[in-house]
Amino acid sequence: MNNQSERHRTRLHQILSAHTYQHQRDAAQKAHNALNAGSRAVVLAAEMQSGKSGIALALACEQRLGLNDQELCDRKALKDTLYLVTMADIALQEQAKSDLAACPNVVVSNFTNFRLALKSQFKYQAPKLIIIDECHYGSSSDAVRYNQIFEYLEKENTTCRMAFISATPFSALYAAGADSILRHNFQTRLVFHKTGGEYHGIRQMHRNNQLVKLDEDQRDFCDDSLLRNRFIKQFKEYDGSGWSLIRVPSSQARTAQQVLLDQGIAPEQIHIIGQKLVGIEDHELSSIDDFKRDYETADMFDDKLIAITVAGFRAGVNFGQEMKETLINTWDSTIANIAAVVQANVGRACGYHHNIQAKHYTNLDAVRAYSDLLDHLEARDDSSDFTGLHQLFEQICEKYEVRGFDRGTSIAPEPETKVSKKLDDSATYLTQGYIVVPGKLSEPEFDYSPFTTDPELLEAIKLIRQEMLTDGVPVRKSGRAMRGEHQNWIKAQWVNGVTYDDYTPSCAKARAQEFTTRIDNGEEIEFNLIVNPGGGEKTEDKKVMASIFSIYNLSRKMNAYKRAMDMDDMAEMCEIYNREVDDTLILLYQRGDYSQERSDAASQSLQTSRVKNNSVF
Repeated sequence: MNNQSERHRTRLHQILSAHTYQHQRDAAQKAHNALNAGSRAVVLAAEMQSGKSGIALALACEQRLGLNDQELCDRKALKDTLYLVTMADIALQEQAKSDLAACPNVVVSNFTNFRLALKSQFKYQAPKLIIIDECHYGSSSDAVRYNQIFEYLEKENTTCRMAFISATPFSALYAAGADSILRHNFQTRLVFHKTGGEYHGIRQMHRNNQLVKLDEDQRDFCDDSLLRNRFIKQFKEYDGSGWSLIRVPSSQARTAQQVLLDQGIAPEQIHIIGQKLVGIEDHELSSIDDFKRDYETADMFDDKLIAITVAGFRAGVNFGQEMKETLINTWDSTIANIAAVVQANVGRACGYHHNIQAKHYTNLDAVRAYSDLLDHLEARDDSSDFTGLHQLFEQICEKYEVRGFDRGTSIAPEPETKVSKKLDDSATYLTQGYIVVPGKLSEPEFDYSPFTTDPELLEAIKLIRQEMLTDGVPVRKSGRAMRGEHQNWIKAQWVNGVTYDDYTPSCAKARAQEFTTRIDNGEEIEFNLIVNPGGGEKTEDKKVMASIFSIYNLSRKMNAYKRAMDMDDMAEMCEIYNREVDDTLILLYQRGDYSQERSDAASQSLQTSRVKNNSVF
């Protein structure tokens, strides 16, 4: 028996070596150790496309390696691990069977057929381990699917252990802090999968400036926009074979296709992936496998393709390393929660590859929130203490104005419960004009008279320079402010690497270009719009609005991919305003005349809004 058991163990080690990577084995070993140390459940947090199936396979191997020699050599005791796919998708179940085929002790099923699998596949013994993939899908308040699993574990199989695997396990962990679906008596432990150095995930993309922010009113691919034009231009100008990915609501697939055709993209380059879509015949649709084969053919001729997918397309899809290397860009029209965003296009692009050129147009706030959560979970690796998760998740939701993490989890307060501290700013002024001057921080007595002789503007420049200099030397700093009551008449925006340009109309560069262009064209711009006063401020208290673009302004976000502007950014701004290149550029708007007509209109609008908000329906 010893020789036979040794053969079984050798074979299991060969499976691990051939089908998994060291970082996957490390994660599985940590989970296995936690289960052996008294935890009945572990939550394995693994980033998108980091190899969750490999971790599951390694964990199943560890389960079998942990058996004694007699159990290991008992053929009737072979099947001891049940792997459950949460989503009711046959294709995903078949993919899981393929991924785990090397490990003969694993039975793959889904929640719907859970009881059937127990009867048909575990005739001689009950499962010793249940692995649940994509655990966040079972965590909504009305998801009764978990109940049958826990009823089975607590009443029928009291020694079986569980492993939850997900790239977005936030709902399950959020629940773990209170009335948990993970059950407090299971002594649930968190295990974070630390990927290898070659992994290129969402946090790495963020640091490499590969993510382009789409505000909610910009995400519709079917609406004309500068960002959409840039996306299409990137595709058309890409040299060589490659592909792009667009995700739209299922009702807009045909419209998105027509947008691409109108932009001169050939019909044979456009593929719609999905089933039973509105306004599209079945013969016009492609499966994922069809698209992969068409990509291989296009690659032979250095051609490019675009895949249009819909909302149901995301979980479990892996395009493979080669296609990730040649991905040009992606566009995600979703306005859904964090899990939906990061498991869609951006998530499909994660993995073990070296593509740091692809651009991903997406809900950047959701991605930032996901990154913050990953940082926290990584710091809590191998922990069973889930206290404080509620507060943390709520803080991140509020910070990024994200209202939920996964299906069924509502965390952030409803918008109507927020209390605004903004003062009445109905007194409206026009903008007299603007000037743009170099900072010249290295020159103590620089003469600004060629740019302006207005004493108010010259005083503003002087005070701004004083804030940026310490003992006559420019200092890199975050959190600058115009200090002192005598400086309150200046509203200053200290532009840094984060706020300079995120390819949205709200970024500092875009706002500067918009307002200065409109003023140049003779348009009367309300000074209130330029000042955009915050809490406790009113436009009538401000005489000058200044946007200071400088390499010396730092973002407060320590982990930002680009905390400060660089000289290339400064050269861009100086070229826009026809100024010699300098490390600092100061854009000053000056308040003009009071407008009684616009003030009355603003006051009336404010009163109408207050009446509406105070109405009882």
